[in-house]
Amino acid sequence: MAVESGLPLPEEETLIIPIKIKDGLFIEMFPDEVAQTSAAVLKQVLRDEAASGDLWAASALFYSQNKQAADALAVLEEACELETNDKQERVRLLAACGIAHLMENPDEMQQQQADQRFTQAGKIDTFFPMTWIGRGLLNWGKGGADQAKFFFQTTLKQCGPVLPALLGMAAVLYGQGDYEGAQNHYATAIRRYPNHPTASAAMRTAFGLTCYQLGQVDRAKAAFTRALQIDPDCVEAMVGSAVLDMAALDETAQDYASRTERAIKLMSMANLLDHSNAMVQNHLANHYFWKWTPLPGVVQVTQGSVIVKSSQPIPLDPGEPIRIGTNFEASVKEMADEEEDLEGSTFTMSKPWKEESTDGLKAWKKDYERVIALAKGAYKSTRVKEIQAESLFFLARVYHAREDMDNAHKFYRKACDLYPGLNPARFGLAQTLIVRKEYNEAANELQELVRSSSKATDALGLLGLLQVHLGKHLDEGLTHLRQAIELDPLNPELVVLEAMALQQHRTFYPKSLQKYQKAVDLMNREGVPVPSHILTNMGVLCQETRKYDEALKMYKQALASLDETGEYSKAELENVGVIGGEIRHPDNSLFFDFLSLSPETEVEVVDGDEKNVVKIVTSASTDVFVISAGDHIRLGELFQTKVESVDNESGNLLLHLADEYVPKDTDENDASVDVTENKRLSLKVKRENRLLDMPNATTVIFNIARLHEATGRALAAIELHKAITKRNPAYVNSYLRLACIAVDSGSLKECSEWLKIAAASSPGNSEVLTLIGNLHLSLCDWKPAQDVFEGLMGKKIPSVEAYAALSMGNIYFETLHVSEQRYAKHLQYASDYYKRILLKDPLNAYAANGLGTVLAEKGEIFKAKEIFGRVREVSEDSIADALLNLGHIYLAQKKHPEALQMYQNYMKRIEDVATPTTSKSRVEDLVDVLLYIAFAYFDWARHTELSNDSNAAPADGRYKQAMEYLTTALSKRAPKKEVVVQYNLCMTKLQAANCVLQKQIRNIPRTVEEVEEALKGLEESLVIVEGILKQKEEGTQKINIKTSVLEDFLKHCKANIGSAQSHLEDEKKRAEDEVAEREIRRLAAEAAQKEEQIKLAIKKAEEAKLQEERDMKAAAKMQKMEELRQGWQQQQAAEQSEKEKKARKRNHTDDFIVEDDQNKQALFDDDSDDDESRDNEPDRNSGEATRTKAGLFGDSDDEGSDAPPASSAKAVATKSELFGDSDEEDEDTSKKPAAKATNAERDNSANESDDEILGVGNNQELFGDDSNSDDELVRPDKRDGEENDGDQPKKKRRVFEDDE
Repeated sequence: MAVESGLPLPEEETLIIPIKIKDGLFIEMFPDEVAQTSAAVLKQVLRDEAASGDLWAASALFYSQNKQAADALAVLEEACELETNDKQERVRLLAACGIAHLMENPDEMQQQQADQRFTQAGKIDTFFPMTWIGRGLLNWGKGGADQAKFFFQTTLKQCGPVLPALLGMAAVLYGQGDYEGAQNHYATAIRRYPNHPTASAAMRTAFGLTCYQLGQVDRAKAAFTRALQIDPDCVEAMVGSAVLDMAALDETAQDYASRTERAIKLMSMANLLDHSNAMVQNHLANHYFWKWTPLPGVVQVTQGSVIVKSSQPIPLDPGEPIRIGTNFEASVKEMADEEEDLEGSTFTMSKPWKEESTDGLKAWKKDYERVIALAKGAYKSTRVKEIQAESLFFLARVYHAREDMDNAHKFYRKACDLYPGLNPARFGLAQTLIVRKEYNEAANELQELVRSSSKATDALGLLGLLQVHLGKHLDEGLTHLRQAIELDPLNPELVVLEAMALQQHRTFYPKSLQKYQKAVDLMNREGVPVPSHILTNMGVLCQETRKYDEALKMYKQALASLDETGEYSKAELENVGVIGGEIRHPDNSLFFDFLSLSPETEVEVVDGDEKNVVKIVTSASTDVFVISAGDHIRLGELFQTKVESVDNESGNLLLHLADEYVPKDTDENDASVDVTENKRLSLKVKRENRLLDMPNATTVIFNIARLHEATGRALAAIELHKAITKRNPAYVNSYLRLACIAVDSGSLKECSEWLKIAAASSPGNSEVLTLIGNLHLSLCDWKPAQDVFEGLMGKKIPSVEAYAALSMGNIYFETLHVSEQRYAKHLQYASDYYKRILLKDPLNAYAANGLGTVLAEKGEIFKAKEIFGRVREVSEDSIADALLNLGHIYLAQKKHPEALQMYQNYMKRIEDVATPTTSKSRVEDLVDVLLYIAFAYFDWARHTELSNDSNAAPADGRYKQAMEYLTTALSKRAPKKEVVVQYNLCMTKLQAANCVLQKQIRNIPRTVEEVEEALKGLEESLVIVEGILKQKEEGTQKINIKTSVLEDFLKHCKANIGSAQSHLEDEKKRAEDEVAEREIRRLAAEAAQKEEQIKLAIKKAEEAKLQEERDMKAAAKMQKMEELRQGWQQQQAAEQSEKEKKARKRNHTDDFIVEDDQNKQALFDDDSDDDESRDNEPDRNSGEATRTKAGLFGDSDDEGSDAPPASSAKAVATKSELFGDSDEEDEDTSKKPAAKATNAERDNSANESDDEILGVGNNQELFGDDSNSDDELVRPDKRDGEENDGDQPKKKRRVFEDDE
């Protein structure tokens, strides 16, 4: 910002100093001459010539215009000391001097001096405008924006829109963020003073800055351009224009490089014009931090090699980044001696060249030294804290890139202290804190950053990862990660951070694996290579979630990612491996291949008793001589074996094989491979590739070995671990794993040897010492173990100090019962160690678990139970010992089912995880748990027996469960536990036998087999315990069971054997009695069953006879019905014939025609038209037939007769016999009370006359009615009486079936 000083401008461009001794003479100095003249010389001249105050002020202005602020200030200070009677002139000089003190980054001393000058000027003239403007500048420099605003506003009110007040007011508004107000004031200044000689360019530059802040980029660009037109040397305008040009660059544009170069040239020109401009230097420092600077000469590289040769000497430092060609970037690892490279330089890179071998390539490096120089210059050139903080940030970033974390941390911290709002510096500070493992402070810095910038995705992601890692704010951390991903969902790095956060907790392993897969998909979509460490993490997660095939697949992809060119995965005939670290196991086929010696090489099996010798019969090369004893070869496509020796007989090479050649088929339908013994076979030899030698691949290979361990392929794991140690002797983890495998297999001596090698390879390594201490613990060597862990505690290593203290507590707890005098003392020591750990880390679940064991030992069961429950909750059930201890608590409380559940959960847990680095082998740990479970069943059975009645029945089964678990423990073959397990099994058999013998008293059924099994168990236990006692007496084996206990057992066992034998005889006798009794009951049951069968057969026969009688009766009735039907048909035929005769007779005697009604009546009536002939000459047959028909269908047209005709009664009676009679008594008889007749009566009724059958009594019995009328036989519409016409006789007609 340019501020008008208020000094009068000279009327001419030269400085004219009159000479005092002679009038008319003067000294004329041009501006360049003033600039070249020192202030001391000029001041002396002005003093000698007694120059006026205006000349002093003019001289200072010349210096100021030439940017010699110090010289201008010196001149003004000298002028203020002059004696003058012109008060106005003195006030102007004092005010100008005060303003000069504030022009160039004033410090506190300069501000005080300026204040003194303003005070002196105010005493002379309080209302002088220059003093107010100076006061405004002074307050603005001190941070008093409101006071500065007051002085500038007062000046504008009193003096109008003077330029200094306008510019000062605009600057204050700009600093307060009122960019629009600042823009208006700058615009006013430009309109009122468009051609000011010193402030025109500065005003337009400031106006451009306000436009930029308001988003008016084009106006800002135009303002900077206009400022440069007015003053081509305006540094601020150059910087603004260059920054806008760089911000508008498009990397895809064709003119990107040229536009970038123009912007940087403009910035460099500004730096040349003003070396003290901190803003310019910071911009250049940022540019050169990212820019690759070309190196002299060219370089030569070889595919797969890390060595680079240059044609000229190149100044490089280890750790410095380098770029070869257009895409390959690495860092310098080591420089060769300059004496060896006389013509050029040779250096080693951090990773090998992946493309084809070539030379003549250009190389670039980062010019960090220039960045440091510019940043330091910027820091010294300004006193503005924000600009200084930016300079420190650029310095810290350089050290961060060089991995100098101490210096990076220091400068990041200083930058944040100077300018807390500089978020990039705060983010870098958090990164360095993480490297220093100060996670809490790093989280605090990131939280501060997120509060000021809620959309900083990198900060959100890193903060979430830290919070999850610390475990204090798990949900909040995951929320921050999700927020970051929501802001940038296609950023794979953020997804990787979320996956890493989820990976911190075992329960989130599946989700973490999903997130890693999502990140891989995003990288593949963008065409970005997936880093090997991501694939390795995915493999570890698959391994932990028991997806072993997927884990191996991920590890293979990780190796392929490291070996992009495939150079390391190729096997070569010359690569026979490292002695002692050869790879031969089939499960490690990833690291070797079978190579053909040459296309023409074939072998033939030599005839003999044993086909284990082959002869090389054809070969066109000398490759066959690379085969030696110990090599693994393959004959044909299937047969693999080892070469025992190689002989040369008569020019033929004979290979003696370890196995006899056996032809094999690859396919049952394809007999083309290895099926004939006499055919020639191809020969291939096993050779290793160079994956084991590949840089950065050791971790992946180590994980593959751990995968072999988890899947039970111990030999393959051991082979890989040995191969790693041979190629990387300092890789301690493989030594430790070999030691752990040895412990797990029970070979403590081998474990000790591996630990010695590890200790020699890495002296003082805390992990090695920890495992050595655990080895001493497994051997119960308490004193050496105590020495090891005390030494670790003395080193104050944060990563192992807590573990060492925990181990010390465990040692004192394990040695509680070594001496009764030291019991209380050791218990207190153990408690103290556990509490000491909890004081430093309240979330240490292992220490809390140990404290719970101490409380349980003291008898404070409920407190101990509460602690164990809390341990399970905090550790998310990851500490298996808490399950075991809870089981002990439940067992002490006689809660046997709960105790068994805890023990079984613990056993399942140790089976699910890989072998831990503990003081006990997996087998010993498993045997201990089996003993706990067996004892829980044993104690449960004893507790059940206390009822001593039938409720004690389940005890026998629980003893059997205990014996099953003890038998399983014996099968695990743990030498240290074998005697204890045997004795416990014998004791369980003794108690189980006693339980069986007590069943009779308790009223519980038992069998002979149970008693025999109990007796057998007692006899076996007697022999075993006698053997244990004999070994103890002879001293052949260390047995920790007291002799008195063994003798007491033998005493009870012998007594129970005698009792069991007696019980067995009684039980056998009882069993025989029960067998006889069961036989008697069986015979009685069979007799009763036969009797019941006879009764059932008789009943069935009677029922069959009755059914037969019913069938005969039904057949007789049907026969009668058929006879009646035939009789009815004959009667009808006779009646019809009679009618036809009568009709023919009337036709011959009568000579008239009958009317239609009469004809119809003749057709349907079965009586003659003459009523009287009915009484006098009845036709018996015709009437009988008619009445029979009417009786069958229940209707009659006869209304006057008192009794039904005989034929009708007969028909009705017949119908009653057919359908109304039954020999069975049922409910139909109540509904139809017809007369029942026996078989004899029905037979007699057939011989009686029709008159007797059709009697009145029979008719009443047939229809169940005492009335003599036949109203019931008439149709419903004829039941009411009808009176006959006196003149015409009532006609009667027969009722046919169609009329019903």
